[in-house]
Amino acid sequence: MCPNHQLLNQSKNGTLSFCCQNKFFRLVFNNLCFELYEWELQKFKKYLHEIDVPYWEKRLAVSINSRRIPITIGCKHVMVLVNRHELFELQQLLENEQKMKWLGLKDIDYNFIEN
Repeated sequence: MCPNHQLLNQSKNGTLSFCCQNKFFRLVFNNLCFELYEWELQKFKKYLHEIDVPYWEKRLAVSINSRRIPITIGCKHVMVLVNRHELFELQQLLENEQKMKWLGLKDIDYNFIEN
């Protein structure tokens, strides 16, 4: 774990940061954490934009899971399943590396209870 992370972008479910010491990007999305060098990040961004969303939603329409879009991550038996909105958020998180977007009130998942 790098102590000198520079936050590059943030969304409701994730953050993209850069480790100045080790020269890699850390992508944290939901409960997943990816540590990628620049060339790996570029390939991952390209791969995400090439995913055929309508194809996967149609092919896995009868799936019991609401997440129907697979993202392979290199291992033969491991893949990440996302839905259309999560994929779009992930693409936006990686696309705007230099622009940090502030979270709005509706982006914060918190149950406020007045006493």
